[in-house]
Amino acid sequence: MRQFVAESSPDKNGCLYIEGKKARYLSAVLRCVPGDMLYVRLPGGGLQQMTVASVDSAKKRVVLQIAASTSIDSSSNESSAKALPIEKKSGLELWLFQFAAKPAKMELIVRQAVECGVSRIIPVEGEFCQKGSVESVQKKSSGSDGRWERIITEAREQSGSPVETQISPSLSVEKSLDLWHNHLKEINAQQNNLSLVLYERTENTMPLHRAVASVEDVKIAALFVGAEGGISPAEYSYLTQNGVQGIHFATNILRCETAALYGIAAVQSALVEKELWQFKE
Repeated sequence: MRQFVAESSPDKNGCLYIEGKKARYLSAVLRCVPGDMLYVRLPGGGLQQMTVASVDSAKKRVVLQIAASTSIDSSSNESSAKALPIEKKSGLELWLFQFAAKPAKMELIVRQAVECGVSRIIPVEGEFCQKGSVESVQKKSSGSDGRWERIITEAREQSGSPVETQISPSLSVEKSLDLWHNHLKEINAQQNNLSLVLYERTENTMPLHRAVASVEDVKIAALFVGAEGGISPAEYSYLTQNGVQGIHFATNILRCETAALYGIAAVQSALVEKELWQFKE
């Protein structure tokens, strides 16, 4: 289901005023006209059905108004109008620590991670990352050009994701792990988290489902994924010595952009369906 991601909430009269590029997107790209209805993702995650009240292409201004849903009362067979807010919450908070890949690949990874509902993306400056790739993520993750933010918005609008995906400034491996551990302390999830790193070798790794089964009531998960050159042995040792479990998928060799999507999907599926497959004594 497509949605429009709003930057503000409706006013006291239930109206939302859209201007500039976002107004042009509604009028020129989605071709909205007065009377059209669409779903609007509001700040905080709520989904609200709204009606296009007016479109002024010259001024690049669109006004949306909270729609009324017609519900039928079975006892009286009469219709009543009421606002239709729809809440949809994600059951798992997932962080992606992505080692800096080439710009085009990073954009694809960001887009796919957003579509999958990843909560936070942290670009990592790894030993095997190319210099140009590191410089690119440093620039884009700082928000100076706004490109990644636009990709996030477009991906959320296309996929209907309720998750407000955030991208952090790029960090070293050590600082990335510090960020993760500090967040676990803040939300009191030191014992209820799943911290994983994908590794192309088999030593010091375990199957994904065994790792998931070892943690009760997972509240949040982190996934570390290497760039084109992978993760260096020293970086892998640092991660595993500080609470991150190595995971190896017995598949073909995966490109970094494929590995990120594959890993996200596998972790989400394993956690969501844990009660169905978990090991029994």
